[in-house]
Amino acid sequence: MNVNQSFYIFLVVFLLAISLEGVYGYYSERKLYNIKDSLVNVFLGASGILNRAITQGIWLSLWVYIYQFSFIKIPETIWAWILLFFGNEFVYYWFHRLSHEKRVLWAIHVNHHSSEYLNFTTAARIPFFNLILHNVFWIPLLLVGFNPFMIFAVENIGFLFAFVQHTQVIKRIPYLEFIFNTPSHHRVHHSSNEEYLNKNFGNVLIIFDRIFGTFKEEQEDVDIKYGISKNINSYNPATVIFHEWIDIFKEIRKKKA
Repeated sequence: MNVNQSFYIFLVVFLLAISLEGVYGYYSERKLYNIKDSLVNVFLGASGILNRAITQGIWLSLWVYIYQFSFIKIPETIWAWILLFFGNEFVYYWFHRLSHEKRVLWAIHVNHHSSEYLNFTTAARIPFFNLILHNVFWIPLLLVGFNPFMIFAVENIGFLFAFVQHTQVIKRIPYLEFIFNTPSHHRVHHSSNEEYLNKNFGNVLIIFDRIFGTFKEEQEDVDIKYGISKNINSYNPATVIFHEWIDIFKEIRKKKA
């Protein structure tokens, strides 16, 4: 199966999942979707995939260049792939956590969180400027000896896995939730409730949140509110992309005045 075939299969699964989730929301009388919000998600998803397609080649070339300076070259064995999987999870955890804790990174990442809905289209709400700094965080994996093409493969598979986490339909999954970042854990991450803020940063796994103290379990008695602490109340893509940058520049001008 080539890359194009994999993409089309994923696209069919994506559209089917959205359709089924939408039907479920309609008949269960749960407001899971907003058409304007979903259109913004699709726009950011399409632009994100385009940006990724354009810049990944550039980044991959840079990775190949940097890789030559690594002291060792890890052989492509099954154990190397397993080790790289955990390495990718570790890097992603810190990239994601810092994207919430550092203002400039948050200005990029907030695009993904500004929706007041959580559904499968929210997974497509890719931060517009994500790939400007995103791939910098994976450079340490190159320097310890992992092949850049291996990193590229594992990172992209993890990127696609995030799709299944963005739903309110899939409930708690006993036992698996101790290790994996399930939809339940990710609902906590997308919540704007104060007790849930800045929790559950994992990608496929939730173990690093447990290790570094950022894990929070979804509580049945908590009514989750999705979005950010100060919602933007806009479906204008330009506002969604730039609102945090505008706030930063306003604050800088205010301090200089």
